[in-house]
Amino acid sequence: MEVRVCAVIPVLNEEQFIGKCIESLLAQTMPVEILVMEGGSTDSTKEILAGYGDSIKVVENPGKRVSNARNLALEHIGGDITHCLEIIGHSWIDDDHVEKRVTDLLDLESKLGIRIGAIGCLTKSGGSLGTVSNWIEGALASPIGSGGGQFKHFTGREQTKIPAFCLHNVEALRSVSGWDNRFITSQDSDLSMRLLGNGWQLWRSDVSCVYMHKRSSLGKWWKMCHRYGFWRTKVILSHPTRTDLREFLPILGLILVFILPQWWLAPAVYLATLLLVGLVYRPKKSGLSPIIGIPVCLVILHTAFTIGLFDGLTRSGRPPSDRT
Repeated sequence: MEVRVCAVIPVLNEEQFIGKCIESLLAQTMPVEILVMEGGSTDSTKEILAGYGDSIKVVENPGKRVSNARNLALEHIGGDITHCLEIIGHSWIDDDHVEKRVTDLLDLESKLGIRIGAIGCLTKSGGSLGTVSNWIEGALASPIGSGGGQFKHFTGREQTKIPAFCLHNVEALRSVSGWDNRFITSQDSDLSMRLLGNGWQLWRSDVSCVYMHKRSSLGKWWKMCHRYGFWRTKVILSHPTRTDLREFLPILGLILVFILPQWWLAPAVYLATLLLVGLVYRPKKSGLSPIIGIPVCLVILHTAFTIGLFDGLTRSGRPPSDRT
């Protein structure tokens, strides 16, 4: 089977990073169509995109959101496109990323004797990181910070429920009617659960990665963590099998504070674990600040995510405010 790939990029006010994203796609060793779904940017994003002329295709996305953009893209891609590459405006890839992903996919499908719905990859921080970004990177690298989703560190190739930055089979996408526009965040998690329910296998492998700009302030980190918790509840309500008991451990710890005679035991163990994680997962050449900064980011993650879980039971969603 000949694989033809279209990279679909939802954008909204990405002037700082969109150029690097487009350049990385234009430099691919395997031909890739580039379809940018422009959500009505008010910065210079549109002007930057216009500078690439006919080498990319730009389509207006009146729905603004990522799910709207990707569904609209399915209407605009050519009939010869077999796979959509998931990427965003503040991310970029190595020159051989698409070629490696396609080769890996075809090898896997040959060994399994079936067609795969999607195969994801690693996510890494790109460029030089500031102090807070280094703390966040360390927190996400730790076992009590990464979860099983897009920030998970893994090696090799494995079957999964939640691949990140996927190479999606277009037929698989259309078989489940694409993304659910009700999901402002976690739309990919919802999609993955529906693909699995429709009999498609999902995988991820470490043959290449997507570099992504991460949050650079504790305030934005709090908002992101809360948002992920909020939308995790929405996904779990729609797909109970998506439940990950690890995400409820902070709630269990809080309960132990109230039921254990030695109420201080759970907080003491938690604090000791945080300090150990800060020491072990401190990024190289990052100084001593991550020893405290990583635990701070983990506390924010666990607190904001847990609040978000409960918040998701009571409110409908709104667009994120942690990205400009």
